[in-house]
Amino acid sequence: MADKNTELLLRHWVPRAVAGEPHAVGTVVSCVRPHVLQFCTARMDEQTRAHTPAEDVAQETCLALVRALPRYDDRGGSVLRFAFAIAANKVVDARRKAPRPVAPVHEVHEPSPDEDVLDSELAAAARRFVDMLPEQQRQIVILRIFRGYSTERSALMLGTTPGAVRVAQHRALTRLRAQLSLFEHEDTSRNAAR
Repeated sequence: MADKNTELLLRHWVPRAVAGEPHAVGTVVSCVRPHVLQFCTARMDEQTRAHTPAEDVAQETCLALVRALPRYDDRGGSVLRFAFAIAANKVVDARRKAPRPVAPVHEVHEPSPDEDVLDSELAAAARRFVDMLPEQQRQIVILRIFRGYSTERSALMLGTTPGAVRVAQHRALTRLRAQLSLFEHEDTSRNAAR
């Protein structure tokens, strides 16, 4: 979540920006942009950032926000959350446009048939388990576990509190452990039947 000064500033300037005051629009964008840049940087992998810098995605987000401000309806939420929603879509667009890496031939490891089957099964199961999580829990697992961001930074990027991030992370990891345990049990049963 943004600091209190930013939130107070936004509460003051957003209604004026919605009304079309150019200075107010500039002030809102100035307040939102650093948070949006941090959000985009956290959501973009190295390959995507190499193709489209996070700064460009943040800039596109700010431009989209400026275009959307006249229609913005403040229902007690934060314009920062609204900007994060726009940024999430822009990040997805950037990912789609980025070319996927191709591993050089000399770096490719030829796994044994057993390793290949096991690796593909585990990877597929892990993807399924994470994808089965509710959206916020999935995002928290990605930010906290895969990307290594702090609870506070993850909360800021998701527009929530650090406490809510900790609770959601605990619930997500509990679900993943249960799924993994079930998967291991089923795998052991399959192997015993062979």
